[in-house]
Amino acid sequence: MNKTLLFLMLMCIGLLCGCENLVNDLDQDKLPKVEAKLAVSCYISPQSPRLEAIITESQPIFGPAYYNPVIVTNAEVILSDDVNQVRLVFDDSLQNYVADSSAFKVVAGKTYTLTVNDGKRFVKAQCTVPFNRVKEMEVSIDKEWAGYETDSTAWFWFSWEDVKGESNYYALRGSYTHEETMPRPDPKTGKTEPFRYIFNTEMIAFERGVYNDVNLDGIKFISPKNGAHISSNRTVTYLDEKGAEKSLETKPLIRDVRIEVMCIDEHYYKFRRSLENNNDNPFVEPTLVYTNVEGGLGCFASFNAVGKTINP
Repeated sequence: MNKTLLFLMLMCIGLLCGCENLVNDLDQDKLPKVEAKLAVSCYISPQSPRLEAIITESQPIFGPAYYNPVIVTNAEVILSDDVNQVRLVFDDSLQNYVADSSAFKVVAGKTYTLTVNDGKRFVKAQCTVPFNRVKEMEVSIDKEWAGYETDSTAWFWFSWEDVKGESNYYALRGSYTHEETMPRPDPKTGKTEPFRYIFNTEMIAFERGVYNDVNLDGIKFISPKNGAHISSNRTVTYLDEKGAEKSLETKPLIRDVRIEVMCIDEHYYKFRRSLENNNDNPFVEPTLVYTNVEGGLGCFASFNAVGKTINP
């Protein structure tokens, strides 16, 4: 028994050493040379106030990894239909390519082509803007005690009727405006005075999925709920520029809740689904991320949105 155990241990050590030698002896020059590709992110809609495209570079598998995206700033980005075209120009402050939508109208039902050329690489993609739009939509808001003091949570969710008679794909988005008064020093005058802060917050729960109506034609879809914390009204004391103590009431509130249902095209749907399939679950085998960009990576897609704005 002891001789057998010793033999097995020696064999394992030999195998480990062999693996180590294989790693050390690997010639780096024999690894495949993979060039960086252009990666495109562009979504167009009749409701968007401007046209935007983010152009970056992919990171080769064999090479250094960067946490921040490599922005391509010198590309020629052209959006066109069967008659007209517009050039998207790089904006240093936004770090993407933009054009005003008044210069090029995006129309439901039309097919558009996006081309990107940085002098050494050329990519191309097409998409057709969905014609359908949601007609029936309901928004619900409930207020619930947060469990301490008089703080509460506002819960938002909504439902919409599927457009009957054909295949549809949907994505959701929403945001709300939160206001609260707090003391703020003025950098010019040095005075500390009450200031009404206004924050706009995206509803992340609505961005976590896409939907389709396969075998569900004409049903009512219900969104996941999204919560917004509402602190209770508090009295805050502060010192003015003369050192005198003053006070104010915070008067927090939620207003201007904006909810949208986007009828998205198939490219948008497949791309988002592939991202969901590649979450960080170590027990799930990763899959290729969907792309409709010829010669490159990323997604060029479209949507047609319907929304409601309410003041709760």
